Amino acid sequence: MAALNILIADDAAFIRDLVKKAVRDTYPGCQLHEATDGSKAIAVMKSRPIDLVLCDWEMPEASGLEVLEWMRSDDRYQKTPFMMITSRGERDHVVKAVQSGVSEYIGKPFTRDNFVGKLTKLVWKHLKVKPDQKAANPFGSDAASVLGAKQAPGAEAAKPKGGDLGGASVLMGASSAAPAKQDSAPPPASDSASLLTGGAAPAAKPAAKSGARSRGIANVRFGHGETAKLVIKDISLQELIGVFRREGQLPALLDQAVLDIVDQDSGDVARINGYVRMMQAQEPHPDASTIQIIIRYVDDDPEKLATLSRFIAKVR
Repeated sequence: MAALNILIADDAAFIRDLVKKAVRDTYPGCQLHEATDGSKAIAVMKSRPIDLVLCDWEMPEASGLEVLEWMRSDDRYQKTPFMMITSRGERDHVVKAVQSGVSEYIGKPFTRDNFVGKLTKLVWKHLKVKPDQKAANPFGSDAASVLGAKQAPGAEAAKPKGGDLGGASVLMGASSAAPAKQDSAPPPASDSASLLTGGAAPAAKPAAKSGARSRGIANVRFGHGETAKLVIKDISLQELIGVFRREGQLPALLDQAVLDIVDQDSGDVARINGYVRMMQAQEPHPDASTIQIIIRYVDDDPEKLATLSRFIAKVR
């Protein structure tokens, strides 16, 4: 059959890049199309035939659910496979997606292995196209570190290479917003000593200094499945600096993260997609139990940012 035409719709460039890399590795001959919001996704489908849609739920203009409902009302796309990629994993949201005709559902954060497994099953079931054999190794090439694969003991933190997932544009610039101001710059992300040794790398001095009062609590889920409760030391519209107690496997640099930041007064929840920008032990030994982390956001959703703005105004 002709090359697959695949549409990737997500307002977060970082997530689109992760998905594009995994899809290209799995189906090298495919044609990829991108949309940054739901309205643009619908416009793409109106302008050309699309074989598969990989779509975020929460997007500006039109949500992923609205895109799905539009597709199922159009004769051309009533049976087109649709994978919902979202941080909204509550039962009622899953039910809504199923009732609207979703073909597959994957929650953020996700691992490459999980995503490729669901993708290949979906494509074979609906389009009868097999993946490229090299996709059998889900952590091939340099994508392992980007998608949160566990590094070998003693391995240096990954240094991104050029391409869709490489370079400073992914590490520091997933969002077009300027970085949050800090008292001094954090240690380079490629310096593995800053991850867990505590003493080998110079201590980061973000806006929140040691001993500063907590600005609240946030729950975080990492791409490898672990969760943590963060004590917020500083927060801006670009990133969050928090401290958590090490209890399981630590995330890798650039690992996906989903933050739930709750306004205790109103009960509003800002569910923010992001990635691990920096980690540093707070005690000078490899088995340090307290870890400071910087999570950079990748969402551009106005509603999320409005909730986040209200929270920041209260705690600052």
